[in-house]
Amino acid sequence: MIFPGKVSNCNRMELRLVTIGNVKQIEITGKFDIESTEEFESIFSKQIEAGPALIAIEMSKLDYIDSSGIGCLIKSLNAIKNKKGKLVLVGMKPMIHNVFKLAKLDMFFEIISPLDFKTKYANDDDDSDIDELLKKS
Repeated sequence: MIFPGKVSNCNRMELRLVTIGNVKQIEITGKFDIESTEEFESIFSKQIEAGPALIAIEMSKLDYIDSSGIGCLIKSLNAIKNKKGKLVLVGMKPMIHNVFKLAKLDMFFEIISPLDFKTKYANDDDDSDIDELLKKS
């Protein structure tokens, strides 16, 4: 599902919702600024209503984030923690990651690479076929 942002220039925010196993992933493209926080909050709140244990925010195509975008992520982190869930930020560009480090936000958010995310959370192989073979022997 793709949700185009309201920003009219070429760097407008676009959100895409993907389900990977039991993980809901929101992919953000473009700019995450004051003009796009309302849209993000709306989509995020709909996802936590369903009660997923984990929501990942895929940020590898995010070019810019301002303080209102960061505030929106903090609000989202608190909302999902209140529902006993977890929020993971995936694939941050170095420039944006540095902002999170300078603000010491990396102490509150789990920030991981796409490869680490796939290994840790999105591994579809649950070894059930191996368990079946072991039961037969």
